[in-house]
Amino acid sequence: MKIAGQVFCFVVAMAAVGIGQAAGKGYGAEYYRSPVGFAITLAGNVGEIRSNHFHTGMDIKALQGVGSPIYAVADGYVSRVGVSPTGYGHVLYVTHPNGETSVYGHLNAFAPQIARWVREQQYAKRSFRVDLYPDKGQFPVQKGERIAFLGNTGSSGGPHLHFEIRDAQGRPRNLVAEGVFKVADRVPPVVSRILLYEVDSAMGVPYRTLRRSVAVRTQADGTAVPEDSVLRLGRRGYLAYEVIDYKDGKSNTMGIYALEQRVDGVPNFRFALDRLNFATNGYVNAFVDFAENRRAKRTSVLRAYVSPHNRLAVYGVARDGADGMIDLSASEAVGGRRIETIFTDDAGNRTTLAFRVERDTETCAEAAVPQGEAVSWTTGKTFRVPGGEISIPGGALYESMILRAERDTVCGRPVVRAGSSDVPLHRAATVALAPDSVPARLRSKTLVVAVDDEGRIGSVGGRWEAASGRVVASVKRLGCFAVAIDTLAPVIRATRAAGVQIPAGQTVRWTATDDLSGIVYYALSVDGQWELVAWDPKSRTLEHTPVRGTTARRHNVVLTVGDAKGNSKTWKGTYIW
Repeated sequence: MKIAGQVFCFVVAMAAVGIGQAAGKGYGAEYYRSPVGFAITLAGNVGEIRSNHFHTGMDIKALQGVGSPIYAVADGYVSRVGVSPTGYGHVLYVTHPNGETSVYGHLNAFAPQIARWVREQQYAKRSFRVDLYPDKGQFPVQKGERIAFLGNTGSSGGPHLHFEIRDAQGRPRNLVAEGVFKVADRVPPVVSRILLYEVDSAMGVPYRTLRRSVAVRTQADGTAVPEDSVLRLGRRGYLAYEVIDYKDGKSNTMGIYALEQRVDGVPNFRFALDRLNFATNGYVNAFVDFAENRRAKRTSVLRAYVSPHNRLAVYGVARDGADGMIDLSASEAVGGRRIETIFTDDAGNRTTLAFRVERDTETCAEAAVPQGEAVSWTTGKTFRVPGGEISIPGGALYESMILRAERDTVCGRPVVRAGSSDVPLHRAATVALAPDSVPARLRSKTLVVAVDDEGRIGSVGGRWEAASGRVVASVKRLGCFAVAIDTLAPVIRATRAAGVQIPAGQTVRWTATDDLSGIVYYALSVDGQWELVAWDPKSRTLEHTPVRGTTARRHNVVLTVGDAKGNSKTWKGTYIW
């Protein structure tokens, strides 16, 4: 590998914020049982902030380990079955007579009758990854029937059950906030910081400046106190809060359910996370302070502000014209504004934070105007610089911004820079780079890479465009980009020496790694016949379960793994089973 040349509407039924119970309750505990046979303890909750999305389910800890039974929460039928190396991994969907659907993700295995059918379909399609829709009467299930086993498949950070109930419109419900399932929780949300953003404008575009980050401590009575009782801001701005939640006796963090900010006693911002909509889940990047979370390597800084391009329907009063902006320029604000913010978790525990914000006339003049060009979120913009072009479409930015594009150098490597990696995109931008020279034989191996401030690179994909002589890729974040050439094949290592006997009940495994463009293809044959092999990107492991005859014999095994640039590696050997 070398571097060449240069380089939603998120629908929510609004509740009165602070009551800890979702509005518009659906079917509850009288209809649904628990999907597990032990006390529900959460590793993650509905509405928790994840990378580029809200978490849509309950992550139930594996208190009885991998392989513990998973039960249907109500009568119904299996309407969908999926197997994937990413996402929910092994996942089951059960549709119920009330029109709702329960979802069980990251499973280790399905119930035997479902598993047999899935395996048949995988062989018929010659694919480990399948997305299947059985007939309505094919797999009927009864409430309490064992339908699967808890696992750690897909994009899972550890053994657990990802569980959802989606309403008849396909929206995941906040089951704890609605009281469908009880989770021990007497711990109020923990607020650790207030961030004050001053908003000004240049070239007709608003821009923000982080004026101050103020530490907060929570007292025993549930009130929170900033280190300063009076905070200062310029003429106009908004606030963000770093806030997390915990369950009783647990150290892992959760997301809060609701927030209401009052200015001089009048609500000017609030949200409540009740029912989610996958179509607009990506607007979470406007819900949080993306740049601050990225710098702090957290996901808990939430903006008390509704940006112009934000289709989330969680905000209540904000949709009536209050977007969270605090105005200190009006005559009645001479003595400052009184702020009271109430944070509520899904069990109804509250933390209240009260303070004053006063006008600071000195800081206004000190704000540094960003350098670059105005980019409207509605229309976007195409930047052309030596060696490259970055096209940002309308609807990509969450708010209009002042951005700068240029040719630059990072750690001695030429790059094309557009904005920064602190700028997320709702719609993909197109990066087109013209490397200084690439031999014809290597053009199919080119791709675009993102380059961080330390010069480290990561693939964002792309391909050579013959007509323009450029490498073109789609990106969901701005930053620094360069062209790379990937000619190295993946590396395969068997975990057992070739020629050995595989004991009964055990599997054959290999590890597979790739240096840049990533593994996209894997195929296994045994004695010349295609065989199923499971790929787990987390552990970089490929695993095959042998089909055994009555007598053990030697088998010829061939495994081929390929990356996104057509480089492939083949492992050949024999095993006895």
